[in-house]
Amino acid sequence: MATEAPAATYLMLCDPRDGCCAAVAASLGTRGERAVVVPNPLAAPATFSWRLDNRDSRSTFCWDGGEPIDERGIAAVFVRTTGWVEPAGWAPDDAGYVQGETQAALLAWLWSLPCPVVNRYPAWLWYRPSPPLLFWQATLQAVGLPALETIVTNDEARAREFSEGRPVSYAPLTSGAHFVVRSDRDWHGLAAVQAYAPVPLTHLHRVARTVCIVGDELVWDRRPSSALALLTPALQAFGAATGLAFVELALADGQAGPRVVAVDPQPRLEHFDAGGRERIVAALVRLLRGVASEVAR
Repeated sequence: MATEAPAATYLMLCDPRDGCCAAVAASLGTRGERAVVVPNPLAAPATFSWRLDNRDSRSTFCWDGGEPIDERGIAAVFVRTTGWVEPAGWAPDDAGYVQGETQAALLAWLWSLPCPVVNRYPAWLWYRPSPPLLFWQATLQAVGLPALETIVTNDEARAREFSEGRPVSYAPLTSGAHFVVRSDRDWHGLAAVQAYAPVPLTHLHRVARTVCIVGDELVWDRRPSSALALLTPALQAFGAATGLAFVELALADGQAGPRVVAVDPQPRLEHFDAGGRERIVAALVRLLRGVASEVAR
């Protein structure tokens, strides 16, 4: 008598405190799907084995003493972590080594999986999950999404010319900080930095609107204006061009029309109201179940 194959597992790679991941797992559960939240499949309390040769790649992992899961038993993966390893108790050098090795192995494993992965990050984004807007400029331009104008310069005169006598924003490329440059003292301080490195400057913008791209679906923080609604095809094209099925953008109105002011490959549900959060979770579930069904067929 043939035995029924066990149900495929949806892997939620995230911190258990991640509300988005928990909501998606719960929603899958109400639909009879098996969803497992795993902070890091390559670190304790997980056991992991991945064997590769010239013809095949096979991996198995077991989470916290549960049943082993073969990669062929994974329906889809939802990625919200880069494989964090708790550094407490480690010497700094050892912690950095373990973190680097784990991240590299997890990235390679995610790209080896035959099942759908949302999001399967490229290496440049995996190791720097929050790059500045400048990094997205070429892709935004290619799909027809206008971005906030930026100048990167170590020339004080060019910087002041760009400002057109108005305050500007200085956002270092290596951090998430923002500084408004408006007074002579601010400009003198900026010039001191420019003596050693070029600085990126943008014009200040109005309050931004937020949109979450989930596959081909868009969820706005509130009803979009007609000008923003016209950007729907370009926003969908941006998701396709980046390979990110789940990404968030912020857009602000300007004199020349809407401009993208931020891109976040780790969308945050708290940027949306209750209705928006429900729509995002529902869209993620449809995406995960839909792509898994397509692969199964």
